Amino acid sequence: MIRRSLVRAAFGLALLCAAPAFAQAPALAPSHVQAAREVMELSGVTQGFSNIYNEFERNVQGMLATRPEMKKDADAVIAALKPEVDKRAEDMAKTASEVFARKMTEADLKEVAAFFKSPVGQRYSTLRREAMDDIVNLLAPWTVQTSQYMFDRFSQEMSKRGHTL
Repeated sequence: MIRRSLVRAAFGLALLCAAPAFAQAPALAPSHVQAAREVMELSGVTQGFSNIYNEFERNVQGMLATRPEMKKDADAVIAALKPEVDKRAEDMAKTASEVFARKMTEADLKEVAAFFKSPVGQRYSTLRREAMDDIVNLLAPWTVQTSQYMFDRFSQEMSKRGHTL
């Protein structure tokens, strides 16, 4: 869960950091941004932004299992944070929509939206979420293994060249 949050946060941060670069670009037609927003929603990208609140709530509730005296106050604080988090998720969804609108034509975005609305597109969206969960679970050990492999290979090649690491 935390890994998925980190992946989503990194994606969101990358989009947020890219936002200033788009600030000086020409204005997009509202229909173009709306088409991009529809693709973001249909493809599940915006769901990732709003899921951060649910994961946070689950993590806090898990932490409170050993501190039941804090539950009432914690529940109130969590509920009070929701509008702030929803606003942040909406801001990120808007930024992501603008990024996609700048990358694709409005006509292309409408075709992508039509795909996601089709039966095969809906199946793809459902299976993509499951597949991404599986990929995230595989990614951490793969990253460690691949990094170790690259370092080992680097050490071997440097050794061949007379260097000891």
